[in-house]
Amino acid sequence: MKTPDTRLTLIKTASKLFRRKGYSGVGLSEILTAAGLPKGSLYHHFPGGKPELAAAATRWAGAWIESLVQRSFEEAETFEEGAQAACRDLAATLVQVDHIEACPVLSVLQAASDTPVLQGAVQEVYARWTAELAREARRLGRAQPDAVAQSLHIRLQGAWVMAYAQQSQAPFLHLADEIAAEAARNQAER
Repeated sequence: MKTPDTRLTLIKTASKLFRRKGYSGVGLSEILTAAGLPKGSLYHHFPGGKPELAAAATRWAGAWIESLVQRSFEEAETFEEGAQAACRDLAATLVQVDHIEACPVLSVLQAASDTPVLQGAVQEVYARWTAELAREARRLGRAQPDAVAQSLHIRLQGAWVMAYAQQSQAPFLHLADEIAAEAARNQAER
């Protein structure tokens, strides 16, 4: 039997704990206990300690969400269809857990202002998400793809904050319905 990748175990464990309690609410000993690993393993893989681990966890979770968005847009014939699918796919991931967790970037954002390695990770992940949405907007022939992508990113982030606060997938489903209604109005006006 293959032993689990210690580095990845630390990243996944830290991501889950940061998303549940925030960066400042989680200590290294809690991460190590939850991961079932000795202290030496943390500093072997992350010599920069908690900030370096948090940056890696943010990038890892960010890549997972970016991949989910890519899959959501695969079958879309319009940007709005892809946006609705992304909302529904994000909502579907939320019902698979017993506690809706914060966005992986939002969970370290407050600490990022004081920690350059976290600030870099936050900016990188948010830029990648917006760039992915802009790529899809271009592919689907949307005018002003960068602006449309930025707007959708902001709306998705707001839906995530509300989903976390309400412990409900409803904000994502509401946003999907809102995007569908906007698309129908725009189509009727043409």
